[in-house]
Amino acid sequence: MKINQKGFTLIELLAVIVILAVIALIATPLIMGTITKAKKNAAIDSAYGYMRAMETSIGKIHVEDASKIMEQEEITFTVENNGASLVTDGATMEVNYKGSKPEDGGTLTYDKNGRVVRGTLTISGYEVKITNDKATIEN
Repeated sequence: MKINQKGFTLIELLAVIVILAVIALIATPLIMGTITKAKKNAAIDSAYGYMRAMETSIGKIHVEDASKIMEQEEITFTVENNGASLVTDGATMEVNYKGSKPEDGGTLTYDKNGRVVRGTLTISGYEVKITNDKATIEN
């Protein structure tokens, strides 16, 4: 009598595992590069959102008290309380922003027209540099 056995040999199974391992080795760096790029872009988007929230806070102060309109050509704000407030010349301004907030110590310099001239914010471990209202991350 002939017995009909079905299944794969050990060699066939090992060949499939080796092929899957090679595919994983090729795909992993591609996927990791995409994830890193996405995190950097998210930090840049958060910087833009935070800058707009700051502009809104500045505008709100100007509407409430017209005497506080910026008379200086430029004014630099320092980020404190994990992005919840900004300090300049001893005065504190609250910033209402719900995204990824910058870490303490970042700075933003605005001109009297309310545009960002320069600054540096650390968001999610990435240092975002702002120049003339444009945010970038250097490698």
